[in-house]
Amino acid sequence: MARDRHWPSWRRISPGFLDKNLWPASSPDLNPMDFSVWGMLEGKIAGKVFATVDDLKAALEVAWASIDDGYLRRTVNSVKKRLRACVKARGSNFEILL
Repeated sequence: MARDRHWPSWRRISPGFLDKNLWPASSPDLNPMDFSVWGMLEGKIAGKVFATVDDLKAALEVAWASIDDGYLRRTVNSVKKRLRACVKARGSNFEILL
């Protein structure tokens, strides 16, 4: 939870909660963009040289548009299986369970 101007009132309501639960752990294995899509995009532009950041952005937009909708659908649908495997592994490395 991000602290905003109302943070002290939260602290009075639930002392100690924010100290233990301030930010969730980073879980790229549960994020479809991280475990699938970024690699696909990287593969589509690998080996190319870009003169500017705008050229890179344009290439990524073209690469994104070329990704098959079925691939994206399968990737998103795999999240449920990944979540179950994560719970079964008690938050440890779960990719071997997939």
